[in-house]
Amino acid sequence: MVGMDDDGPAASETTAEHEPGGGAVVSADVIGTVLIAAAGALGLVSEALAKSLLVPVSSVAASVGVIAFVWSYFHAVGRSREHEISVSQLYAVAGKVAPPGVKRRLQWSLYAQVIVAVAVTSVGFSQTEPQQFNWAAVIIVVPLYGMGLSGVWVSRYGTFGPRILASRPTRRRRAGSPGTTPAGRSDETRTKKVMESHDATDAMKQNDRHG
Repeated sequence: MVGMDDDGPAASETTAEHEPGGGAVVSADVIGTVLIAAAGALGLVSEALAKSLLVPVSSVAASVGVIAFVWSYFHAVGRSREHEISVSQLYAVAGKVAPPGVKRRLQWSLYAQVIVAVAVTSVGFSQTEPQQFNWAAVIIVVPLYGMGLSGVWVSRYGTFGPRILASRPTRRRRAGSPGTTPAGRSDETRTKKVMESHDATDAMKQNDRHG
């Protein structure tokens, strides 16, 4: 039957998507994005709601994102000993590191967080007097949440290619003694010729004396 082969691509994608812990990370990202958007909308209603709701939600989301970001980085470093991992794959889910369903939800959650953060911050500035503090601007840090959770999923469950080891070019020595350069060899030859010339001159002087 089609789809029953555990070695097929469809089976591997399904296994990766529903691996223990993987679904929880994706769900947390989606739910967190909805809560962030709701808090951003309510934070624009009044300054009181911005202080009491938007600031705590944004702070918690950013804190979770930073922790997830750091954890996923070190976990990816461990995997990079055997696999080729790029930053765009890790935090933007680029390429084929995740099944299409997982990739779509992680990426769209991050995109939504960026759009909401920019929109709420911009509207907050338009509603705030120059002398007032724009409390809605704290939401600008929430995309760290999406990046961090994307990093957690990809570093833990992502599929990467084997590590590519760059070969170092070998330096071939020229013919001659080890470490001898052309300039060094020319100096050595010149010195040898001078010594031979001196020896020939001394021999001629000795012959003249005996003659």
